[in-house]
Amino acid sequence: MSTNKRIFYACQGVSITDMADDLPDPASMVHGLQSVGMTTNFNLEQAFQLGQLEIYENIEGTPDVEVTLEKVLDGHRLIYHMATTGIATSASTATNLANRSKQRGDLRLGIFNEEENNLEGQNAEVEVYCSGMYVSSISYSIPTDGNATESVTLVGNEKQWLRGAGAAKIDSTAVVQFNASGTPLGSGVGGVQRREDLMLASAILPVGIDGVNGADVGNGLNGTTPRVHLQSISVSTDFSREEVLELGRKVPYYRPANFPIEVSCEIEAITSSGDFVGAYETGDPTLYDDPVTSGNNTGEETIFIPMRAGYAFDLGTKNRLSSVSYGGGDAGGGNATTTYSYTNFNSLDVQHSGGMGWDTTGAFTCPAPTPWGQGAGS
Repeated sequence: MSTNKRIFYACQGVSITDMADDLPDPASMVHGLQSVGMTTNFNLEQAFQLGQLEIYENIEGTPDVEVTLEKVLDGHRLIYHMATTGIATSASTATNLANRSKQRGDLRLGIFNEEENNLEGQNAEVEVYCSGMYVSSISYSIPTDGNATESVTLVGNEKQWLRGAGAAKIDSTAVVQFNASGTPLGSGVGGVQRREDLMLASAILPVGIDGVNGADVGNGLNGTTPRVHLQSISVSTDFSREEVLELGRKVPYYRPANFPIEVSCEIEAITSSGDFVGAYETGDPTLYDDPVTSGNNTGEETIFIPMRAGYAFDLGTKNRLSSVSYGGGDAGGGNATTTYSYTNFNSLDVQHSGGMGWDTTGAFTCPAPTPWGQGAGS
C-alpha cells in the first residue's frame, strides 16, 4: 500500500515491454513522458422481458482499457516503437504500418514514493499492469511555440492493480536512469526537439505549397534561407481497430487494424501572397498532359520530415491535398496563414536513426527520403 498523500509527475514511471515480459529494464522505460491517462469501460448491455418493467439482466461484456501517453521528442525511443517491438526486423517492410499494426505490448505504470527527488534506487509501491495492448492511434506535432511531441493511444482488454511486496515489477534496476543526471539522449542533436530542429535541408515538402521549389530534398530552402515560413506540422493516423469475436471465448480473438488506414498531414505556413491553390471545374490546366491527373486539381506529392535528433516521418509519394484554408490577418492583429491538409492511405514510416547517419555538422549523411530504414532506435 502506498504511503503517498498524492501522485505527481516526479513519482511516476512507465514501462512498455514485449507482451508477457515480466522483467522491465532500463530500455523499456519511457523517457520524456509528459502525461499518461487511463480509461476503463465495462460495456454493459441490458436485457428486458415481457411482463417485467425492471431489468432482466445487466450483461457485462469485455472491458475496454484505453491508455493515452504523450512525450517530448528527445532522442530517446518513441512510444510507438516501444509498443511494437515484435516486428520482423529482417523484412524490407519491417517498419511499415501493416507490420507494426499487428504487434502487442505490455504497459506498466509504476507509482513511487512522493518524498524522493527521483526514481533512482526505488521499487514501485503500486503498479498498474495493462497486458496485450495494441497501438490505436499515433500523432506527432512540430509547432513553432513549444516542444515537438508524440501522442499515442493504446487499447486492450485487461488491467490489473498490483501492490504489496514483490507485486510490482518496475524495480530499482529498471529506473537507474531516472536521477539528477537524467537528460535527453546524445550530444549535438538538439536535445528536446523544437522548431529549430526541423531539418529543412533534408526535408521534402509538397510542391503544392506556395514557395516550394521542385520536388527534391531541400525544396523548402533557397540556399540556407527558408522559402516557406512554416508555423506547424502535424502527422497522425488512427488504426480504427475492430474486435474479432468467436464462439466459446469472451475476449476478442484479435483486434486488427481496419485497412485502408488514412494518414493525415497538416502543414501551416505564414502567407505573404495567398495559398495559390486553384480549384477548377474541369481540373487544373497544368495537369492536362498527364493521363492520370488530367481533369484533377491536385496531384500526388512526396512528404518527408526529418529532425535533428534522428527522427523522421516518411509519408511516401502518394499524398494528396484534401483541403486548403486561408485565414488570419484580421483587424484584431496577427498574420494571415494557410493550412494545407494532405492525406494518403497506409503509408507512414516513423523512423529513428538511433544516432546513425550524422556527420560533424549535424546534417544527414544519407540521402532522403529513406535514409535509415529500420534504424537502431526502432
